[in-house]
Amino acid sequence: MTLAVFHPARILIDGVYFRAIRSWPALAPAMGRAVAMGGMAVAPTWRRVLRQNARLALGPMAAESQVCAVAADMALNMQRSIADILLSQGISADVLAARISKFSGQHDYRAARAQGRGLVVASAHMGAFEPSIALLRKFEPRIHVLFHPDPMPRFERARSALRQSLGVIEHAVSNGVSAWAALQDALRSNEVVVLHADRVMPMQKGSRIPFLGAQDTVLPTGAVRLALTCGSPIVPTFCYRHAEELEVEMMAPIYCEVESLRSAQVASHPVQRALVAALETAIRKHPSQWLAFMQIRNGEA
Repeated sequence: MTLAVFHPARILIDGVYFRAIRSWPALAPAMGRAVAMGGMAVAPTWRRVLRQNARLALGPMAAESQVCAVAADMALNMQRSIADILLSQGISADVLAARISKFSGQHDYRAARAQGRGLVVASAHMGAFEPSIALLRKFEPRIHVLFHPDPMPRFERARSALRQSLGVIEHAVSNGVSAWAALQDALRSNEVVVLHADRVMPMQKGSRIPFLGAQDTVLPTGAVRLALTCGSPIVPTFCYRHAEELEVEMMAPIYCEVESLRSAQVASHPVQRALVAALETAIRKHPSQWLAFMQIRNGEA
């Protein structure tokens, strides 16, 4: 699903659609709906992957009509998330954090932080990421985010500027060993690392791990390996949309002892199973909000 650098669709999206959102923000919802519907109509790979993942999120007994509806909502929610980023210029951290109308799990979070061993916040691609970070920044002075730069320059510039304004420390997956070492250093300094655990990004390692009832799914292993390397707790944390408001849910911490683990050993480890269970709970609670534009089933396109 990756477009070549000079692919006409990439030029159209980055140079026309993204610019139009920033030029006419009031029209962003309508433009997002048009792009979501158009993508589902004319991009067969996009449509197929979304429907495969919607089927996973809903379970095997869901009707085909429900699968198609959820896949369409996934596409629409992705456009909404894109518009949120592109229209973020000049918005303060306090205003972003104020969009969170419901916040649960703070007590368990504080208990995990009290260990003094750093903390891994593991999430899924759902809801709105940056408002959640803005909320976390209210009580965390240093937050590190592992990310993969977006191939669309206009979007990536907007996202990077927003994170810079929030005081987030970014680490690109493409930095490889140096990024991994920096994240370990952050945890050992009792800081917080935030990453997604539902998608294998380019240049990132993944393993076949049972997920949402399927045995042929591939998930990243970094969150668990990083936490075990440093003995840091994992707090699964998710953001959900409710109309114009947002909810952040912090689930029960997953505590870790220091352990060296290879990627091939992650799938059967109790910490990975606990993290997968949290991901499944969040996705099945709000399936249409899972921005599942990635192939996670091995061998399917």
